[in-house]
Amino acid sequence: MKFEKDSTAYTTYVDGDRRADVIKIDNNWGCRLYKNGELLKTEFYRGHGEMYAENAAENYVLGIKKV
Repeated sequence: MKFEKDSTAYTTYVDGDRRADVIKIDNNWGCRLYKNGELLKTEFYRGHGEMYAENAAENYVLGIKKV
């Protein structure tokens, strides 16, 4: 798994062909969202914390969050 040098991956969620990595750059929590191994989107949740990003990642892999 490869990440930008200024980010740290905290948690990875996987379900079938979907994967979401919870990341933190500076003080901004976010997710990298993948499908079939291809990065679809990186998003940040300014003003929100780690739990918000964890929930977004889980919701994505379960198909609740649409990209």
